[in-house]
Amino acid sequence: MNFISKIFRRKKNENKGESSAANAEFQSTLPQNELVKNPDELEETAQPTTLKEAFRAKYPAYMNILNMFEAANLCDATWENLTKVRLQRFIDYMGERLSPNSVNQYAAKLKSVLNLYADEVLLPRGYAKVLTPKKVTSTAVFLSESELQKLIDYTPKNERERYVRNMFVTCAFCGMRHSDAVRLNESNINGDSLQYVSVKTKIQAIVPLKPIVREYILNRTDVSIDDTTYNRIIRNICKKVGIADKVKVFKAGKECEGEKWEYISSHTARRSCASNLYLKGLDLYTISRFLGHSSADMTAKYICCGIRELPQEAKEYFSGF
Repeated sequence: MNFISKIFRRKKNENKGESSAANAEFQSTLPQNELVKNPDELEETAQPTTLKEAFRAKYPAYMNILNMFEAANLCDATWENLTKVRLQRFIDYMGERLSPNSVNQYAAKLKSVLNLYADEVLLPRGYAKVLTPKKVTSTAVFLSESELQKLIDYTPKNERERYVRNMFVTCAFCGMRHSDAVRLNESNINGDSLQYVSVKTKIQAIVPLKPIVREYILNRTDVSIDDTTYNRIIRNICKKVGIADKVKVFKAGKECEGEKWEYISSHTARRSCASNLYLKGLDLYTISRFLGHSSADMTAKYICCGIRELPQEAKEYFSGF
């Protein structure tokens, strides 16, 4: 080693020693539980975030989304297992079991997590397009007042059935989303009305309170249940009580025919509220306020029934000539 190299080597060691001494002096001024780790140690101990960890951090209540990914592809939900083909299978799997609105919402949640970590992990090219399903026109069913009465008369077989039945009936008579119904308690009751603020739209809703809904709210027990299981249970209950009229619906871009219970989901409750109130002559604006919608145009999409009873003048028009 020549003379110049020795000088530079000595200088580098001196700087490193000064840096270590300065760091030690700084550490001594901190409380024991706030010591700053050496950057080299941080690099060695840092662990990569798994897909499940990343998803749980952002959407802890929606881990069933990754469960559906695993069920659709028969593999673990990991960064390495994300491919365009598997993401498409995931979308198709949900499309066969959930409403188009739920498919879009669940796909958007997974896409949001992937977007957040796009610079940290290797993702399949075009994943965002796959996770943006095309919106398709669809028709849905609603439950009449007599069919809702069948649910009220049903004796649940266990606590999960009781919870789902009570939640569904509450939403059907109040027009609220399931995410709003789970937050209800005695403080929302004001005399003969129910008051709440929609989680999604932040709109305050005040609806008349039916005695059966009051009973359900005051005697509610919390049960942890995901959307897929909720929909499966309410369908089974509807099947048991005989909600089995033959119906035709347009779903996922194709016409389907089957018994009504097959096409019921948590959102059917809100459609039932809107449709039954419309049949009783209530105007769209008032119904929209009950449902917590920001506009009557959105409410119109929730009305699944035919036109209500025509006035005599209209009947005469169609019976003439």
